[in-house]
Amino acid sequence: MLTLERLMASEMELAAGDGATYRRVLTENALVVVPGMVLDAEACIKTMDASPPWDSTQFWDAHLVRLTPDSAAVVYTFEGVRGGNTYRAVLSSTYVLRDGVPRLALHQQTQVT
Repeated sequence: MLTLERLMASEMELAAGDGATYRRVLTENALVVVPGMVLDAEACIKTMDASPPWDSTQFWDAHLVRLTPDSAAVVYTFEGVRGGNTYRAVLSSTYVLRDGVPRLALHQQTQVT
């Protein structure tokens, strides 16, 4: 089942993860929309492998939007600190169940300035 707790646990795992984490969680046709670009699954995996980890992360104000019995979106505010720089954004991730496992199909970030 796609619960808020389960999807936020996936989001936290992705924030702490590398390309291998994204490879395991993304659907084969996933899109990741970040400020200034749209990445397909392979481009996202490569980008995550090249990115240093966050020094710290915070997640708050999470909401679950049920779409179908096998799909849901989670929307929340994220803050990550890396090398003294802070990134804050509102994130939205749409998941589908594949063999009982939540897989990320679409992720979008809107930076908060």
